[in-house]
Amino acid sequence: MKCLKFDTLGKTWINLVQVTLRDGLNAESDYSELLGVQVSFPAADQPDAVVAQFGDSRLMAEMEKVFFSEAPNSLGHSYAKLMSGPACRRDLQDVIDLLRAEPSSKRAVVTLCGPGNNKVPCVNLIQFLIRKGQLRTIYFARGQDAFRKFYADALCVAKMARRVANPLGLPAGPVEGFIGSSHVYHRDREAIELFLLQGRSFLRKNDGGGGD
Repeated sequence: MKCLKFDTLGKTWINLVQVTLRDGLNAESDYSELLGVQVSFPAADQPDAVVAQFGDSRLMAEMEKVFFSEAPNSLGHSYAKLMSGPACRRDLQDVIDLLRAEPSSKRAVVTLCGPGNNKVPCVNLIQFLIRKGQLRTIYFARGQDAFRKFYADALCVAKMARRVANPLGLPAGPVEGFIGSSHVYHRDREAIELFLLQGRSFLRKNDGGGGD
């Protein structure tokens, strides 16, 4: 099982794309897939240089709507409508209330369930845990497009972590994720190879990091 733990989201993104492309199997004719990948990245509210340089700002804005608004968006679906916390709330307040009353609870969980039309959200479960004086966030995703979607989802999960941590007066610790199917599409191969080349060069120039 691959475990990708880095001190920035950008480094995690680059390495996830690289290992999925390098080690993934051709599950279908149009994509390569790597199963059971673990990722870890900070939840801190600080701009990520790699994401700012190479991410799609329009996609990030639309994913914000998917996670946090029931308004229409270009992606055509809303996770905000599908979220359910321990008291069936969608706004994380039940998660906050539970952790305030029971700081050691393991039940501060948000699930995202499909509307019964055979479609299932990519991100399915997010757990919030207070451990060692900080909020730890763990999520499960049935599948993520490592190149085009992972970083946008990750930004939203990190924002959820901060929304829970801040009213509790806690620092938001790392976000850890388990991706059932990390995949990249063959149609993106040229763009992926350019991203990896330029991303590695960008990291070397900025901090000399980014190894897998």
